[in-house]
Amino acid sequence: MFGPGQALQGGRDFAISTNGFCCPTIFAMATSWIAPRRGRFVLRIAVASALIFSACGGDEAPAAEVGGVVLESEATTTTTTIQATTTTNVIATTTTETPELTGFPEFNSDSSVTTVGIDAVNFGMTIAQAGAAVNGEFVPVDGTNNECFRIRPAGGPLGVQLTVTQGTIERVDITTPDITTRSGAGVGMTEAGLRDLFGASLTTESSDTGGNRVIFTPSDAEDAQFRVIFETDGETVTSFRSGRVPQILPTNACG
Repeated sequence: MFGPGQALQGGRDFAISTNGFCCPTIFAMATSWIAPRRGRFVLRIAVASALIFSACGGDEAPAAEVGGVVLESEATTTTTTIQATTTTNVIATTTTETPELTGFPEFNSDSSVTTVGIDAVNFGMTIAQAGAAVNGEFVPVDGTNNECFRIRPAGGPLGVQLTVTQGTIERVDITTPDITTRSGAGVGMTEAGLRDLFGASLTTESSDTGGNRVIFTPSDAEDAQFRVIFETDGETVTSFRSGRVPQILPTNACG
């Protein structure tokens, strides 16, 4: 049995160091390989020494000298990092729903807008009163609340909306060219055509929509609280509305 630092004799002196660790069984197996042949003695001792250090759990294998040449062993660790790639496809879709119309149209191309309403519907009426006046009904456009909301005729036409403020109808918005004012002004008419019809009763100002806002103010004292406002793209009417001040003034009815 050999301890750390002892020398084994045989052909020539050499030493096997175990760095403080002792593995008797492996050492005995390794030394059994030693042959008395002079030419192989050193090589087999070097190999035996390497086996002992590998089996005893040393951190590094020692260098072995064979015929004056030092043989060294290096451990190489290769780490491969795999990165996961996630691809997300986003598909944008836009859905435009057309309101369902039921029953007969409450308004048509024969209908006309005035400073005080549309056909038999006058500003200041409740929804029930307006339905009775046209023998039809109205449905909400964007929900209802006590302050302000919009309704439309259940049977059409599309492009007609009325604004309800604190329980009564106070405004009508028109975006269809089929319905005009009593004088024939409506969507598609030029600003010049509006001036020909209404003359000095019109004032023009810039609109927050990028065009112009052409405002008709009635001359009758009893209608002084009402207006008809035409929105244009700078030349042609794109929509118009009639109603009571101040509900008539903002571009968006309940905005």
